[in-house]
Amino acid sequence: MRIESVMIKNFRSLKDVSISFDSVTTFIGPNGTGKSTVLRALDWFFNGTKGNELTEKDSFFGLPDEDIEVRVTFSGLTVNDHIMLEKYAPAEATTFTAWKIHHHDGTEILSANLKTFPPFAEIRKKTAAGDKKSAYNELRTSDTSLELPPWSNQDESMNYLTTWESNHIDKLVESPSELQTNFFGFNSNGKLSGLFDYVFVAADLRANEEAQDAKASVIGRILERSIDRSLADEAIKNIIAESRQAQQRVCDEKFGAQLDTIKRHLNRVVSAYSPGRSISVMPAEMELKAPKATFNLSVFDGPIETAIEGQGHGFQRTLLISALQVLAESTAAATEGVFCLAIEEPELFQHPTQAQAFARILRALAEDPNKRVQIVYATHSPLFIEARHFDQIRRFSRNAEVPPIVTVYSSTIANVKQRLSGIQDPESVERQLDSLAIGQTSSAFFASFALVVEGTTEAAVFYGIGDKVSPANLEANGVSIVPANGKSSVPLTHAVLVGLGIPCYAVFDSDSGFELRALAQGKTQDKINEERRNHINQNKTLLRYFDHAEVDFPVQTVTNNVAIFPDHLKHSWIQNGLNGAFHAMLLKMKPEYH
Repeated sequence: MRIESVMIKNFRSLKDVSISFDSVTTFIGPNGTGKSTVLRALDWFFNGTKGNELTEKDSFFGLPDEDIEVRVTFSGLTVNDHIMLEKYAPAEATTFTAWKIHHHDGTEILSANLKTFPPFAEIRKKTAAGDKKSAYNELRTSDTSLELPPWSNQDESMNYLTTWESNHIDKLVESPSELQTNFFGFNSNGKLSGLFDYVFVAADLRANEEAQDAKASVIGRILERSIDRSLADEAIKNIIAESRQAQQRVCDEKFGAQLDTIKRHLNRVVSAYSPGRSISVMPAEMELKAPKATFNLSVFDGPIETAIEGQGHGFQRTLLISALQVLAESTAAATEGVFCLAIEEPELFQHPTQAQAFARILRALAEDPNKRVQIVYATHSPLFIEARHFDQIRRFSRNAEVPPIVTVYSSTIANVKQRLSGIQDPESVERQLDSLAIGQTSSAFFASFALVVEGTTEAAVFYGIGDKVSPANLEANGVSIVPANGKSSVPLTHAVLVGLGIPCYAVFDSDSGFELRALAQGKTQDKINEERRNHINQNKTLLRYFDHAEVDFPVQTVTNNVAIFPDHLKHSWIQNGLNGAFHAMLLKMKPEYH
């Protein structure tokens, strides 16, 4: 099973957010918007907080009266998942949901039946099977919208109620306390042990600590899964037993005569006071414990051996993520469960080439169905996101209210196709995404405002003008200029960015001077006519997308969502001057430019 969605309430900076998950899920957004908070909330949900328990400071902006709640819904349930989860996930259920709640009085509970559909709770409260059946049939008659099947037997009918609830989470409320159970979670003693393993790599996690052969460390977990210590442990026990025998022989040889003398003297005196009793003096057995076979990790840089902490931060981070990859692979191979690797700032201390290699390797790991690995990032680097996989991005934004509210934006290919309905053939959208990926769209995902232009030439022109016109450079104001790799790609680029909640403005030119250039190049009239048709089609398509009146060659205009120039920028600049138009565009995009 894999994480399908997560809901978090009242945890630190998050009041109430719901986030869908993919095989690779990438969190982006400014600092302080809650990306790492989601990863830490999941760490609390899966692994607990032993030694670091939640306090009222972990409540939403320190408001202690609200319960902290994390809900995780899993999909892709296997036969083994259904067997292990038993009543929590009947065979007919396609999803499984568990809740963990930290009550404001400090108590916590983790289970899959913390929530229930109120009418079903009334049925479950009945203790006798006959009473359950009567209540079930009464509800089936009174509320036909539930589509309850006829009562067959208690187990099947109760399983149907659970299956219905797993598909209608939005209709559930906290269940009565007598119906709640605690299945002890995902640790080694928990109901879900072996089904799902979540490992969180914080930005401050130290590689030298994780390289120790300890129970909870990354290297320790790899060794535990990869090495059978039992044969060595048995051999060491035999050595200890032989050592005890040798010790006894030494003691007999060295102390035997002396101890016999002491015993005779003691017994002579003791027997005078207590006839029939005697004293024995012998060497005590030395307690020798068989040590567990342990392993040390060091780094060879050429012929020189160094400790992990003696290496640079970049190599330590490389080692840590490499070890986690091995752990993910070994865990998935050793169990039928799924390994979820959550990394905060995977780009930390990494050379860009190395960071890109990490991103590709971990994506391949997550997309391999035989590995059963799920990846989650919280990143500030475009190297860990791809425009081609924009649907796996979750963009965090935080408003200026007090207390602030975090919004998580996401989009899908279906959403983009719908936005482009009547503009672009749906079948071509996915093909065009591949060309979109080679542009600069990935960097624009991090912008607070995007300006979409036709190509790199236009981007360079506007960056140059922007440096002169704007009171500060564009990047400092969160503006990213995005070349769409062609006029026909402007709608797709715009639709992808807007779908992720990025305020977006577009610029294109109508190519009204194409004919003079074509004649100067000696093109035939047929070729010129063909170019005219293409330009007109593209112009009308763009005008239709931006909801403007369709004309063959629109004149220069600056509107609230798009700026149109009559011809190529260099010609428009020469003929009309772009500085004033660009300043007007900035005011449309970001009113603070003035």
